[in-house]
Amino acid sequence: MIVTALAAAGLMACTVTLPYLTGRVIDDVIKGRDRDALGGLLVAFAVVIVVRAVLAVLRRFLAGRISLAVEYDMRDRVFGHLQRLSFSYFDRMPVGQLMSRATSDLQAVRFFLGYGLIFVFMNAFTLILVTTIMLWLNFWLALLALTTGPALIAVAWRYSKRSNPVLIDVQQKVGEVTQSAEESIAGIRVVKAFGREDARTSTFFGSARRAFDRSMDAARLESFYQPLMGFLPAVGLSAILLLGGFQTIDGAMTLGEFVQFYLFLALLIGPFRSVGWLLGSAQKAVASGERIFEVIDAVADVRERDDAVPMPTGDGHIRFEGVRFSYAHDLPEVIRGFDLDIPGGQTLALIGPTASGKTTLTELIPRYYDVAAGRVLIDGVDVRDLKLDALRSAIGVVSQEPFLFSTTVRENIGYGRPDATDDEIEEAARRARADGFIEALPNGYDTVIGERGFTLSGGQRQRIAIARAIITNPRILILDEATASVDASTEREIQDALREVMQGRTTVVIAHRLSTLRLADQLAVVEDGRLVAHGTHDELYATNDLYREIHDGGLARPDLVLGES
Repeated sequence: MIVTALAAAGLMACTVTLPYLTGRVIDDVIKGRDRDALGGLLVAFAVVIVVRAVLAVLRRFLAGRISLAVEYDMRDRVFGHLQRLSFSYFDRMPVGQLMSRATSDLQAVRFFLGYGLIFVFMNAFTLILVTTIMLWLNFWLALLALTTGPALIAVAWRYSKRSNPVLIDVQQKVGEVTQSAEESIAGIRVVKAFGREDARTSTFFGSARRAFDRSMDAARLESFYQPLMGFLPAVGLSAILLLGGFQTIDGAMTLGEFVQFYLFLALLIGPFRSVGWLLGSAQKAVASGERIFEVIDAVADVRERDDAVPMPTGDGHIRFEGVRFSYAHDLPEVIRGFDLDIPGGQTLALIGPTASGKTTLTELIPRYYDVAAGRVLIDGVDVRDLKLDALRSAIGVVSQEPFLFSTTVRENIGYGRPDATDDEIEEAARRARADGFIEALPNGYDTVIGERGFTLSGGQRQRIAIARAIITNPRILILDEATASVDASTEREIQDALREVMQGRTTVVIAHRLSTLRLADQLAVVEDGRLVAHGTHDELYATNDLYREIHDGGLARPDLVLGES
């Protein structure tokens, strides 16, 4: 920035020199008929023009580099910070808004810091230098020329005050357009499944129209104030032409001095006219900057303590003690005084009605969220006292709708262990009963799957997710309806694989099929965020009405989703 500012100052100094040389040519060469002076002045002209061109190239190159470097650094910082934020932040913030802030908002800031800020400096330098020269040339005429300055500043201040809230709202509306587009594209299968293409198009057009209308409000302000800020300097220029012309005719100024003064004044027209543009650019940058720093300044709800400790030795003993939790302060509690002990190496099945809090309980174990009260302990240590990387690397999670990256099958399986060998990846696939269909793919393990893995079936995605969990060799395994999207035959294969994988590990299974219960050593019935029953199948069947109702409802159909009866 310093070098760019110096180059810009030198560039403007060269520009200011040209009117002076022009006046010398008129007075010394043309009026004075001094042929000898012409050569020296022409050489001076050529030197100034060449130096000015070199400085212009340097200034533009450096300004461009600053602009791109600022965007690069800020985009890296935004993305890096997003990776460290908690799940709760993404629960509140739509993906489309985040994408808008990481693209269009960053570009607005980049443009101003890379170009607008340099133009502010150049214009300020020009105003100071040229005003000083004009006052030296003709004090009273310069004062007259500068009388439009206060009026121009007042107009610029008014424009800034009115445009700022409008431009902030424009950026918000653009974010809503991005959000609508992202949701429609990500959910295109649902849109088409329900024949809602026209409705989604209408929703998008509505967002786009609101952004257009607000942008037109900004354009109306600009269309009024920008010409006004260009008109005021022109008034001053007209007055100088009139009075300066009379002074030249009367002999108070030479023709060269008048031309010099006029050219110097013309140099001020550009900075004065650009005030509105620079203000608009600055206001957009400020509006975008506020939205960007809302992300950068966001504080993660789940933070690693300074004195966090590594994972303790143990076999994965999990204990919930008086746990209470809600997803936001103004929302009702999802977990209400939950107590449960899961011995290390055992498999626990969580069952219960929909929205009873089963998935939430599993999200508290790897500390995706922090409890509001109570404790979650692993091998006797509160998860809030553990290093986050160590905690989460000791836990393997397979969800009902696993997310796969748009890369090769091999990289998806080895995602949790980048150093895994090909043999280890293929062994994990075999244990997840995924090797058969993977080898049948066009390029086997090197086949690039589509975005989110949608080129694979639901069962295939789940088996790759299971392989991904297996390869990390976790101490604790969490299976959130991990066989929900497969047929009975595939489910049996996966369950055979899971029996092997679960040996010696603490496993928490969210069970919605009776067939899954066969994998569990103990069962826990959850209802309305509370533990209502805990024990073996025989114990619960004899003592708990809810469990008996669930079991009997699915007895005739082992693949029946629990709670449907």
